Amino acid sequence: MLQRLFLGFAPTEIQRQQLGQLQHILINSLNPTAKAVTAANLHLTLAFLGMATESQRQQLISLLDVLDKPQLSVRLHQIALWPKAQVCCLKGTEVDAELALLAEQTQAIARDLGLHVSEHAFRPHISLFRKAKNLSLGQETCLNSLANMPFNELTLVPDALHLYHSASTQSGVEYRLLHTWPLGK
Repeated sequence: MLQRLFLGFAPTEIQRQQLGQLQHILINSLNPTAKAVTAANLHLTLAFLGMATESQRQQLISLLDVLDKPQLSVRLHQIALWPKAQVCCLKGTEVDAELALLAEQTQAIARDLGLHVSEHAFRPHISLFRKAKNLSLGQETCLNSLANMPFNELTLVPDALHLYHSASTQSGVEYRLLHTWPLGK
């Protein structure tokens, strides 16, 4: 059976609440068809892996078991709209060396296993909305929305890297945790 997989980091519960507040502020700036990402699905993707067989999944887990996974920090501080992907997100503009290396290593593993490899450089972000085609107030106004928040940036300091299965259900997409690796150990 094939599973749609990705590697990512989960925000804390407090950060999920802050992201929910940001979604609430931004919703009126987006087209009516924009769909907010549910709190349970909020995450920062390290690598989208695409469809994988059980064998590929097991090999992936084995290869990641021995990979160095340092403690990381990711600063997210800008609102972005990616029209082609129809995603509105909170993104960072800087990638520290350890995070960049981990992203490169996971892409190399994906390539070696015949999984999806991104054609884009790693861009740290948390998707807030899908089917977001435009920002009715304009990108600049949305960037200024962060000034109205109880925080003006979000810094993730994840304690684990997770392997997720993106499962389609009757109530929508659910991200199911398949495996976890502690960071910094």
